[in-house]
Amino acid sequence: MAFGEPTTHGKVISENHTIKILAERNGLLLSLTTKTYSYLLFISKPLIGVRRIVTRDRIVAKAGYDIPRVLALISDVYCGRSPRIDRENRQ
Repeated sequence: MAFGEPTTHGKVISENHTIKILAERNGLLLSLTTKTYSYLLFISKPLIGVRRIVTRDRIVAKAGYDIPRVLALISDVYCGRSPRIDRENRQ
């Protein structure tokens, strides 16, 4: 593995063309991917909710398949412009 490549140690990643699943120590991320948008359902420590992102942005891969980094990158890229429905998990 080259430096900077995401690690998959301790993670379960299942991808097909439409539905993607990421299970890791911080929770579960389910993705329904269409040609234009990906709808991300987070069931995790940082968030229980849904985010819509542009499919070509490849946010999950760029974040190294790490749920907190995915959420941080979505915030950085979309700055609150992405429609969302969520409930913060304040445990």
